[in-house]
Amino acid sequence: MDVNDIDKCVKCGLCLTSCPVYYEICREPVSPRGKVQLVAASNRQNLSISRNLENIFSQCLMCGTCTQNCPSGVRHDMLFMRMRSQIVHDFGRDWKKRVLYHFLSHEHQLQLAAGFVKFGRNTILEKLARDTKLGNIQIKNMPRLNKVPFRQQVPGVVEPEAKPRGTVLYFTGCATNYVYDDIGRALVRVLTTMGYRVEIPGEQVCCGLPMFSQGGFETAKSNILKNTKLLDRPDDTAVIVDCATCGYALRKGYVDILEELQADSSAARRLSSKVKDISEFIWQHFDKLEPFLDQEKPKTTVTYHAPCHLRNSQAVGTDLIEQLLEKIPGVDYIRAPDTDACCGGGGTFFYDHPDISKKIVDRKIKNATGTGASLWVTGCPECRVNLSGNLKNPESLQVIHPVQLIEQSLK
Repeated sequence: MDVNDIDKCVKCGLCLTSCPVYYEICREPVSPRGKVQLVAASNRQNLSISRNLENIFSQCLMCGTCTQNCPSGVRHDMLFMRMRSQIVHDFGRDWKKRVLYHFLSHEHQLQLAAGFVKFGRNTILEKLARDTKLGNIQIKNMPRLNKVPFRQQVPGVVEPEAKPRGTVLYFTGCATNYVYDDIGRALVRVLTTMGYRVEIPGEQVCCGLPMFSQGGFETAKSNILKNTKLLDRPDDTAVIVDCATCGYALRKGYVDILEELQADSSAARRLSSKVKDISEFIWQHFDKLEPFLDQEKPKTTVTYHAPCHLRNSQAVGTDLIEQLLEKIPGVDYIRAPDTDACCGGGGTFFYDHPDISKKIVDRKIKNATGTGASLWVTGCPECRVNLSGNLKNPESLQVIHPVQLIEQSLK
């Protein structure tokens, strides 16, 4: 562990006020401050790795809010990932997660697994187990999988109608490829309308964050190196992501993990400088989109949920997304009082700790519903699953991606 990073913690407690898990259960060991001290005790060999310690460090959403609000600059995320790595080394990993991470690190096997999951979710569970829960979400509220993976639906290169003003690489991530093809179609249409050639590399693999955020540094390394080699191209305008989590991985996580493994991170650093979230990219080039927007579109009330991996980990401010939303025709934007608060999804957190997750997401839903909005936009598929999956009446408040809202506003 990085002793210097541990020693930066002055135990001021500012991280407690921002931690969504501590807010719900108010136990010092699960707070960011408490976890830092547990890491310190482990470093001094005053604390042995145990199942209890594993449970404590699993009670973290890895939302990055503590790091973002720490006046001393403690990198809680890296400290906690290192501790998780040590716990996995000593105790192994739950078999279900071992299976999941195996598929995420073998793309061809992931495609086969997705086919079985699609049949199970879209056919068997839909008919036989609709009210069964996966974590805190009923099966009937889980999204249906794409009939065909998105990257198989579209050509590898999509050209705009006019001469291209540049080429962007589109990293679709697993969620768009296997679950939310509607996001992918909207993104491609918006970018080509803006005049960009969209190239979708077929060899891309899972970003690796599900593995390395749980301490699986070596497990994720192959994915990191594959994607870095594929996307590190100097002649492209940008590497576009529609998933806040993938954006964090490509933009920041790859450099951190490669340096943690004492591997060459120079290519990851070059890639990092070119990664853009789709909403961020549209805002920066809004003049190329504006002529194609339907200014006569009827008004719809919209609210926003800021994904933690976009706001905290990529430093794409909520104000930037809100300004973009307010410029979209037909949008009557209403801010929820907890727009910036974590939704409680956190990868497998909603499955591992459903009671805590449920308390967090129910508060989000109450405040979003209170705005009177009929559309709830967010740029993270995990947040979309958790938010829409816990809505009592999904028809009254539809959860979509910002790029879908923009695509609906085109002439």
